[in-house]
Amino acid sequence: MADINKNNNGGGITEQDARIAINRKLQDSGWILEGSSRNVLTEQHSEAGFMDYLLLDRNGRNLALVEAKKDSIDPYMAKNQGRGYAEANNCRYVFLANSEQLYFWDLEEGDATPIERFISPEDLQRRHDLKLSRKPLTSVPHNTEICDRPYQKEASDTIAKQFDEGKRAFLLEMATGTGKTRLSAAIIDRFLNAHQAERVLFIVDRIELAKQALDAFQIAFKDDYRAVRYKPGQHAVFGGANVVVATIQSLNIHFREDFTPGYFDLVFNDEAHRSIYGELPRQVVEYFQAIRIGLTATPNDFLKNIDVEKLQDNDPLKLEYRFARDTYK
Repeated sequence: MADINKNNNGGGITEQDARIAINRKLQDSGWILEGSSRNVLTEQHSEAGFMDYLLLDRNGRNLALVEAKKDSIDPYMAKNQGRGYAEANNCRYVFLANSEQLYFWDLEEGDATPIERFISPEDLQRRHDLKLSRKPLTSVPHNTEICDRPYQKEASDTIAKQFDEGKRAFLLEMATGTGKTRLSAAIIDRFLNAHQAERVLFIVDRIELAKQALDAFQIAFKDDYRAVRYKPGQHAVFGGANVVVATIQSLNIHFREDFTPGYFDLVFNDEAHRSIYGELPRQVVEYFQAIRIGLTATPNDFLKNIDVEKLQDNDPLKLEYRFARDTYK
């Protein structure tokens, strides 16, 4: 049963107060709470108890649920409660929320993780449909027509194997001139063919690199997949594209307006030693609920041979700096 605090609670935020904020956040991400086209039901009874919110798919079937808590409770602590409701009602996805915190949990993909806003109905539906047709990544061979060097195939096969074993973040460290972009194209081709991804974001930190990457992708994919440059606010340009190439600078300004966290399935960070460093770039990296692949020829190994505990005691700010700059971390 939901823990609803109907009292003033000494001026604290009750669960009912939290639900006002949750309602607004759902609406901001495109969910409909009222009217004939509503896709959000509240206080739904099931064998496991009352669900705070039940989110429906395009056909009115159960898709996800939201377990709401007052602000004095970390919603992550409601994991088991949310899982029980989800399993009893055939929901694969769980959101755990109060007015300030939000977690997203794909019950077949590891643990609940912090998320900045709700995934839109369209993005969650697309993600659900995609997973119904996916195949093991290792069942799709590396495309040697895109890149055929032995070490490129080995890298692609290693990612495929580890992905099928559950890994969701990778770093490709390759010397300049060894074909990182072509290898990226082959990996993208593999993910798209296996239906493990449908939309890919390729982030660079300079306009020249964006042009080079887009040219390489268009040559590699020919007419099989559509690759485009990101134009902030211009959904007609990037909407429906398989691969979107964007500079980190343009994303920093507009990513929240143009995308919900479930829009992309696979995100690449080119020159990862630069493009993931800094508060805004890190926000972009952490915003998307996606598989992540970093590319670099010159990683920053700022934690190598460091006594983390000693530095924490002596200079915690310096340790924080090293953690922020370390490419491997």
